[in-house]
Amino acid sequence: MKRLLSLFLLSIITNGILFAQSDDLAGAEKIEGFIDFHLDKEKGKIYLEIENLNSEFLYVNSLTAGIGSNDIGLDRGQLGDTRIVEFRRSGNKIFLVHKNLGFRAYSDNPSEVRSINEAFAESIIWGFEIKEKIGDNLIVDATNFYMQDAHGVSQRLSRSREGTYRTDASRSGLYYPMTKNFPQNTEVEATITLTGTPTGRYLRSVTPTAEAVTVRMRHSFIQLPDDEYEPREFDPRGGYGSISYMDFTTPISEPILKRYIARHRLVKKNPGPELSEVVEPIVYYLDRGTPEPVASALIEGGNWWNQAFEAAGFKDAFRVELAPEGMDLMDVRYNVIQWVHRSTRGWSYGASVRDPRTGEILKGHVSLGSLRVRQDFLIAQGLIQPYVNGDEPDPKMLEMALARLRQLSAHEIGHTIGLSHSFATSATQRSSVMDYPYPVITEDSNGNLDFSNAYDDKIGEWDKWAIKFGYGYPESGQSEDEFLAKTLEDTYAAGYEFITDADARDPQGIHPRAHLWDNGSSAPQELMRMLKLRQNKLKTFGMNAIRSGEAQATLEEVLVPLYLMHRFQVEATTKLVGGVDFRYKIKGDNQPNHEWISYEDQSEAIDALMYTIHPDQLAVPDHILALIPPRPPGFGRNRETFVYRTGPMFDPIAPAESVVDLTLGFLLEGSRINRVYLQNLQDQSLPGVVDVIGQVTSPTFSNEVPEGIKGEIKFMTEAKLVDHLIKLAKDPEVSKTVRAQARSILFSYSENGVNSLKKRASEGTVFGMHSSFLSDQIQAFLDLPIEFAPQEPLKVPDGSPIGMDDMSCDFEF
Repeated sequence: MKRLLSLFLLSIITNGILFAQSDDLAGAEKIEGFIDFHLDKEKGKIYLEIENLNSEFLYVNSLTAGIGSNDIGLDRGQLGDTRIVEFRRSGNKIFLVHKNLGFRAYSDNPSEVRSINEAFAESIIWGFEIKEKIGDNLIVDATNFYMQDAHGVSQRLSRSREGTYRTDASRSGLYYPMTKNFPQNTEVEATITLTGTPTGRYLRSVTPTAEAVTVRMRHSFIQLPDDEYEPREFDPRGGYGSISYMDFTTPISEPILKRYIARHRLVKKNPGPELSEVVEPIVYYLDRGTPEPVASALIEGGNWWNQAFEAAGFKDAFRVELAPEGMDLMDVRYNVIQWVHRSTRGWSYGASVRDPRTGEILKGHVSLGSLRVRQDFLIAQGLIQPYVNGDEPDPKMLEMALARLRQLSAHEIGHTIGLSHSFATSATQRSSVMDYPYPVITEDSNGNLDFSNAYDDKIGEWDKWAIKFGYGYPESGQSEDEFLAKTLEDTYAAGYEFITDADARDPQGIHPRAHLWDNGSSAPQELMRMLKLRQNKLKTFGMNAIRSGEAQATLEEVLVPLYLMHRFQVEATTKLVGGVDFRYKIKGDNQPNHEWISYEDQSEAIDALMYTIHPDQLAVPDHILALIPPRPPGFGRNRETFVYRTGPMFDPIAPAESVVDLTLGFLLEGSRINRVYLQNLQDQSLPGVVDVIGQVTSPTFSNEVPEGIKGEIKFMTEAKLVDHLIKLAKDPEVSKTVRAQARSILFSYSENGVNSLKKRASEGTVFGMHSSFLSDQIQAFLDLPIEFAPQEPLKVPDGSPIGMDDMSCDFEF
């Protein structure tokens, strides 16, 4: 008997640790799928059954139930990190290891591969203790893993200055309705409560108890795709996002950094014909929680992409349809469009789950903000002022809003199929849905508005070229490199170009056509057109802009987008001053070389900008001032109303001040004036610093003073100009030569010149007193010792040991 017992114990020890299977898994239900797990709902425990050690798979975390504040940025359905991981055993532990794919070695020599793997760190995401063994499978308690703040909610709240929060285990637990297993992915969801002391206003505005923030987080283990996908090399002219890594087995004569575009796998059934059906179409499913008529608009706009895929040779390759009943939008097998609610208007997103090894998109995930449509409705409300008979809005308002949603659907889906923003296409007849469009609304000689062309109703020509580049097939006898090069050459020969975020978003930008929320091939001409339309509609703005029974003070919410309808066109126009026309040129391609913007175009831009700050443009008409009373109880000021300097009473100068600061801030920005100086040094036919600032100061410091509010707007504009010139003269990052010129111009307007402030100050009027104050302000600045504020030295490019690009920012592991 003792011998039998000894042999039994020896057998257990030989196979590993002595386990008590019945204690841990008693009452737990086994749920089979990609990675089997055992779920004990009574104890609130989950156990993973690990079968394949050292096998790679994807780990994605996401936020399935969010906070609802655009400012905090933690939305329902938000995707988190995508990582390639594997389970590794170490004694009585199982490690979940995040593989380091930023540095690779594709070699038949295992020693060479090992040398690279050992050179760069990996990350162990979690350590599990082995609880049991069933056959060859290892059982680990994963409950605490799923109870962590994997999405980084506490970090985001801290960065947003909303407070310090920590996960409260007593108020967290598995969320059983969405804990599921599928053949290709394992999904475990948890309700996570974070507790802390709120310090910001955004969190308080969207949570019933701001001291306890409860969200839901999803953990997805996803099977990697097969190795039949063919990566396509990245080209900066092609319009795609990318993945990158360093391949240390690359020959010295070739770039060590490899880049590939992100795209879906799309295979023709028959590669021979120019147009072929596909093995598996790309299908997107719309959230069933989307209301009508929004749902129909989103489906229609999303289906525009089939036009582009057909132009690239794919028949019926793309479609959008309503999600079937019961579909889990987080299931990795489905591309989805999700309707997201927030307390304030905010961004929409086109995210994706990608294979970090190749760039293959496995799941497109669009999140559309539900309040976005209301902004277009509000823009139309200010222009049409539809409530003549009380409450019924003009049908044009809803149609314009739905037209924007069609475009928005196509735009965000475009990101999920791999495309980047294309911000120069509004200048070529709105040739891409990947631009940010502002509605094109025209007016006839009788003042009638035409909304029929507010937004485009089809896919753009640039989009067709981009899909051909990213997904198209080479012709018979044509190599892939030849096909890609010819596609891009043909794209640019047809008159299209690609400029993306870094060269469009920055207010310091220099490209003459790459802007956000702009229109037209000429930014100044479109600005002048918009100003005329805006002025006409301000003249007729009145009580018909709001419904009967609404608080009259809410007229301001409708007035703001009308008054500021040209704000983005102002930024676009400014970029021509000291601007450069350039492309993402590749050696030997058919794109033109970069060049400065002509004198005529820069001068036209400045004239248009100066018109935006003329008192006639800035003054809110008297009849509007008479209509907007102080805010009643329950209707406090908000982030989308003007900021006043007059207490509760509507401030007639505040709207004008906001536009003046906008225009002058863009125009007299330091790097822009630096470029103006340099362009004149290189080509004296182009405007210099004195020319540009003179074109601004001469009309501003005129001796003509309008009566009433317009006169005060003129004084405010002069004072603002002095402020911006002093700021320019003090800016340590501006060329000292430019600073010297700015000081000289300030002295000129204080002491000399036809419109000298000193001369104007001799008048015993408010005009004289204002001029004297400005003159004293300038003189006080000039009398100060010049501040010794040395410029930050420019970093010398790396040279030790020789030279190397800092490529770490490119990696997306």
